Amino acid sequence: MRQRVLNKTTEKAISASSEDIAKELKSKMDNLKLNFYDVEKGGADYESMKHSNAFEDYVSATEALTLFDLNTLISRETKLAFWINIYNALVVHGILELNIKKSVKEVPSFFDTVCYDVGGHIFSLDDIEHGILRGNKKKHFFSRRPFSDSDPRKRFIIETVDPRIHFALVCGSNSCPPIDVYEAGEIDEQLELVTSGFVNSDEVILDKEGKKLMISRIFKWYEEDFGGKEGVLSLITKYRYDPEEKACLQNALSELRIAYKDYDWSLNVL
Repeated sequence: MRQRVLNKTTEKAISASSEDIAKELKSKMDNLKLNFYDVEKGGADYESMKHSNAFEDYVSATEALTLFDLNTLISRETKLAFWINIYNALVVHGILELNIKKSVKEVPSFFDTVCYDVGGHIFSLDDIEHGILRGNKKKHFFSRRPFSDSDPRKRFIIETVDPRIHFALVCGSNSCPPIDVYEAGEIDEQLELVTSGFVNSDEVILDKEGKKLMISRIFKWYEEDFGGKEGVLSLITKYRYDPEEKACLQNALSELRIAYKDYDWSLNVL
């Protein structure tokens, strides 16, 4: 399927500053979160959202993204919050625009198909995740990086990968982390919370007696970002709440057998 750019510019957006565009877009995202997202359960009420004024207002706000000056994103915190929010919102927009009912797998290459025009540059979901947020790293099982050396989008990448992004990016599926909206001034605290939440969810199960650790495939796909298997185990040990389990992880790291859970691509619908 060819790429689908889901936002278009309009005259009403021409006079808006990049700061105002970002604020307005986040305000619309916050409204969607308030009315249609369940942060605890990790799902969204897509059916109600699709026919709502709140979603219509959000779609209208995305039109101004075509005029956004990406050079105004200076700090690491601002970049992280902006691009994580854009990614998650584009997933939701794509699900509704393409009338997805059961799984994003209904659309071949969904993550390379739906796109936004941001500042005159076209970004797919894969471009945002692997190009921008992962520092232009290859997607798992792919041989090429998202941006070539001559690609003008390459200058916007975040050079150092923060592995906690993998607990903030939401692919519209049940095995994804819960969806949220991120704030530049609070991004580190928010990433700490979502990382802790994921590590202490059903996506990480420790069998102390059997010395077996069942974990999300996210840890397999992005093992490099976590610093290899040792990095994965260190992160899980750091964020695990239960003192006994934490002690078990610390004392038996070399003996633990790691298995990866099947990924549930069913739509994260409420």
